[in-house]
Amino acid sequence: MTAIASTRRPRLEGASTHILEKSIGWVTILVALGFWQIFSVAGVLSSDVFPSAGAVIVELVQLIITSAFWLDIWATVSGALIGLLLVLVIGSVAALLIGTMRPVDRSTWFVIEFLKPVPPIALIPLGLLLWGPSPTMKIALVTFGAMWPFLTQMVYGIRQTNNVALDMASSYRLGWRLTTQHIVLPTLVPYALTGLRISASIAVIVAVVTELVGGADGIGQTIAVSQANGVLDTMYAYIITAGVLGVGINVVFGLLEKPLLFWHPSQQGGKN
Repeated sequence: MTAIASTRRPRLEGASTHILEKSIGWVTILVALGFWQIFSVAGVLSSDVFPSAGAVIVELVQLIITSAFWLDIWATVSGALIGLLLVLVIGSVAALLIGTMRPVDRSTWFVIEFLKPVPPIALIPLGLLLWGPSPTMKIALVTFGAMWPFLTQMVYGIRQTNNVALDMASSYRLGWRLTTQHIVLPTLVPYALTGLRISASIAVIVAVVTELVGGADGIGQTIAVSQANGVLDTMYAYIITAGVLGVGINVVFGLLEKPLLFWHPSQQGGKN
């Protein structure tokens, strides 16, 4: 009975800590909105720059029931998802070649290190020249900007594969399928998911910035148009929407990690 109680106690403590952390996050948001509203009503924040939090929330609620709002979200999300899919395909193949073939690694090192620091926003003029303010431009820049975290994590994961385990698998003639399933993938998947989560966040950021500066359809374009027309309630409502998308991405990847990494120590914190 004592052993069972001691096993359950850490789990209960972990669950209560998780709930407390989530509650603190929501309370922080509510407090920030409350201060925003108070400062706006008191005149501390200029109404010409900051509409009240209540007005922005009301505008957001009204926008939610319009088709234009969801079309803007879909334009942004679809561009980010297609770019992320290209990152997944191109990055996986490139990482496999770079991580397993030393000549490819040596010949591509300089190019990758040269391209990684280049911000996607700097390529918007080139994208406009090639494709104009189109979804193709957005997808190309999203793919470029989101490629590097995923590629880096994949290459690192491949290089972390246990060489002793690979030699043992070769000695026992397990074959490519069993070796990949039981040795390579368990090492690679955590790195791949981490890289994909970072790349997904970057994909949304690049999509919104491309729409904002380059004029492609989506959340960013509506933010720019609202700001130009002085419709600040709508502008801030869309800014909040972009933030909610970022939170949604982390929630989705958090849900995916639990079934995919149920065996990993990071998902077994409450187990002894």
